[in-house]
Amino acid sequence: MEFSYGNGTYREGSKRMDGEIVLGEHKLYLRTSEGDLAQTYVPLEKIEKVTKRGSSAEFHVRPSLSFRYIAMIQGESKYIVELIKDIVQRRGLKKKFLRKEWIDETV
Repeated sequence: MEFSYGNGTYREGSKRMDGEIVLGEHKLYLRTSEGDLAQTYVPLEKIEKVTKRGSSAEFHVRPSLSFRYIAMIQGESKYIVELIKDIVQRRGLKKKFLRKEWIDETV
């Protein structure tokens, strides 16, 4: 089951890609008319922290013990709010007091 959250931009370091924001069963990614952008895959079970910054969401991802990265997705603010809400609910992340930040307390 996949859900779309409008068009947006994916940023990770110097990478920048545009497409439709899609939340699948196990991953978050961007899709274009040519197909899925594999470089934008963010595995849901590896997200440690989510931060909302204006009309963007920042995802702190730890795919292995020795590697971490931060992926940012920008889009329309109302869709970003819904995306964060859905990810937080699926992952069971906990909200930090008085901040727009959710963390995985099991890490």
